[in-house]
Amino acid sequence: MQLRLSIFFTLAMSAAQFVLAQDSSCSGLYAQCGGIVYTGPTCCYDAARELYCEYIDHNYSVCVPTGP
Repeated sequence: MQLRLSIFFTLAMSAAQFVLAQDSSCSGLYAQCGGIVYTGPTCCYDAARELYCEYIDHNYSVCVPTGP
């Protein structure tokens, strides 16, 4: 039982660290997330909604909400 709890907490902490890393190193809503000379973050994160990086043209991609 103790081994199961240890594994559970290890996995939970790993998942929490991944979410926190996404949170602090990703672009936010309507921020740039790509482009041919862009060197910033290429992931999108917003705590209130799910985002994705939408390709506009070779110079610019932007973080926008998923869905309608």
